[in-house]
Amino acid sequence: MTYNSKKYITSMAAGIITIAAYIVYALSERAPTQEDITTWAKLMLVFIGIGVAVQIVIQIIFHVTLSIRIATKEHEQDDKTVERIIASTVVEDERDKLINLKALRIGYICAGAGLLIALFTLAGGAPVVIALHIAVGSGAVASLVEGCAGILFHERGVRNG
Repeated sequence: MTYNSKKYITSMAAGIITIAAYIVYALSERAPTQEDITTWAKLMLVFIGIGVAVQIVIQIIFHVTLSIRIATKEHEQDDKTVERIIASTVVEDERDKLINLKALRIGYICAGAGLLIALFTLAGGAPVVIALHIAVGSGAVASLVEGCAGILFHERGVRNG
């Protein structure tokens, strides 16, 4: 499995942890009532911030672990050679940039579709809190779909065009 695929998997794991924490809190007895839209919006913003922090921490742990693993595998080499190996592992070439753009486009399509569903839900007369959950949930699902697409493109390959 490539470095980029592992990076996507790590990012998806962080997203799943955040989504699970939000769902647990939203279904708990401490969750606000359906009519309290302001509190729900603040709660969602807090969990978005928590998600960003979790992503940063998990990516740092991932990169430190990767560096340690490469260093232990190449223990016979000198420090400069190990640093060069680590640097060459994490470099992003044109293929990686193309894959990231294609995966990002798929993620945007999913997020846009989720926002449209949220608007149709509001137009159908559903409570606003349901539309908020659909909008935020579509962003979370879009992130996971983007990760899956990135892994698929990295492992299977991608054509330009």
